[in-house]
Amino acid sequence: MIGLPASDRRHRYREVATTLTRHGMGAIAARLGLDRINPLRRGDPSPAGAATPAVHLRLALEELGAAAIKLGQILSTRPDLVPPEYIAELEKLRDRVPPVETPAVVAIIEAELGRPCSEVFATFDETPLAGASIGQVHAATLPDGTRVAVKVRKPGVLEQVTLDLAILADLARRAAKTELLDPAYDIVALVDEFSWTLRAELDYVREGRNADRLRTILAEEPRVLIPRVFWDVTTPAVLVMDRIDGISIADVAALDAAGVDRRALARTMAEVLMKQVFEEGFYHADPHAGNFLVLADGRIGMLDFGMTGLMNDELRHALLALFVATIARDATAITDEMEQLGILRSPGAREAVRRDVQHVLDRYYGLPVDQFSLTEYINDVMAIVHRHRLQLPAELALVLKTVGMSEGLWRHLDPSFNAAAVAEPFVERAASAMLNPRKWGRRAIRAAGDTVELGASLPGQVRRIAARLDRGEFEVALRHRDLHEALERTNRMITRLALAIIAAAFIMGLPVVLAAWEPPGWHIIAPAWFAAGMIALLVIGVRLLILDRPRRH
Repeated sequence: MIGLPASDRRHRYREVATTLTRHGMGAIAARLGLDRINPLRRGDPSPAGAATPAVHLRLALEELGAAAIKLGQILSTRPDLVPPEYIAELEKLRDRVPPVETPAVVAIIEAELGRPCSEVFATFDETPLAGASIGQVHAATLPDGTRVAVKVRKPGVLEQVTLDLAILADLARRAAKTELLDPAYDIVALVDEFSWTLRAELDYVREGRNADRLRTILAEEPRVLIPRVFWDVTTPAVLVMDRIDGISIADVAALDAAGVDRRALARTMAEVLMKQVFEEGFYHADPHAGNFLVLADGRIGMLDFGMTGLMNDELRHALLALFVATIARDATAITDEMEQLGILRSPGAREAVRRDVQHVLDRYYGLPVDQFSLTEYINDVMAIVHRHRLQLPAELALVLKTVGMSEGLWRHLDPSFNAAAVAEPFVERAASAMLNPRKWGRRAIRAAGDTVELGASLPGQVRRIAARLDRGEFEVALRHRDLHEALERTNRMITRLALAIIAAAFIMGLPVVLAAWEPPGWHIIAPAWFAAGMIALLVIGVRLLILDRPRRH
């Protein structure tokens, strides 16, 4: 971590305390131990005007600068943690800061690249194309005439963000020791997650790699353009990419004047996102209107790759299972998936959650897919999450928020647009891919290996437990509460183990029997025997695919 002078830390703590107090949050500052350095502690003024607490939180974050603004923007993607009225305000957060003077920007470019700016670029426009609290973008041309956009990290931002993140981590630890926040939320872990996300956004090399990865994923999609990265002039503080010009998708009047089919445009954007989410597991996670342009040839240009989402096979499988269970109106299956993902951590809340999920599903009973609103459904699920103080995995929260925000953009282009209808074929293809014999075969083999390893280590574990029992060091506490659910989980575990052993026996034994046993008439019954064995193995494998899923904590 960059060295942080003690005087800078004290000054910044004082700024945080003062800003919170000025916006009516002096009690929170006091609970965090900031009252001693707060110059407003003797007169904790009520916030002026009729603004709501949510508005004052947004204003306070804007005053506190880059790290606080980014914190608010990331919190706006977590509807499981933040009430809807605060989400609505945090989504308005924008970086409203004056641009850095061109000489300072040029100095950073030259320091990063080690040569004069005039040698790197044939032309460099002093007026920025866009700006934010972390960086700003200038138009330029390379010596060969290529038009580029140069994104430069502002001077002092890295040091300021490092200081703010250190202070935020300290405040999180203080909050965790108080009753300021619900103990169900791990505030320290949340701040660590936020810090990682913000540091990633500060690294323009990482952003460039994100762009390259998305370009590879969408290489066969002719309707999308992702600008190239010029790596020979890109560093952690300077990013140089192709400059693309077009009409913002927010400008409906300009799109209509240019003859753009907005309905087709909305469908294209939806299909591109569904491909990223369901087929690739890597997606552009900052769906603001300013990040999408419609080019003269009709293609969609994507910009700003600082925030992306990544879903592993397990999370994609869980998301698909939730979609399938929703279509089947199976509240129990949805609750099971929530428990598998670690969302439902308290067994005592399971029945209450299942009942609320069933109520939500009943609202959509008999509704055709083309009338189903993903955003409304997600909001209903988030209401359940809030009511029961549940916490979503960060990756799942991000993808749900991305889909919800994107559907808002698509409906801005086409008010009759329905995302669920577009998503349906992607869900079906992804579900079929997850049931590919190669995938469940690998899972069955892995399960068989785990079973062998468990069998080898089990005697030693039993021996150690017996020794502890003999020495009187082993204590057992029994509670009748939730015993039924515990027995059900144990039963599922035993069933999974038995199926893994049977699958392993089929995998290893069937080829041996087929190769060694040749009774009379074998050439007649062999195909039926082989087919029966493969069908049995298929059934066991599918069952393992459903059961053999690691639980998140």
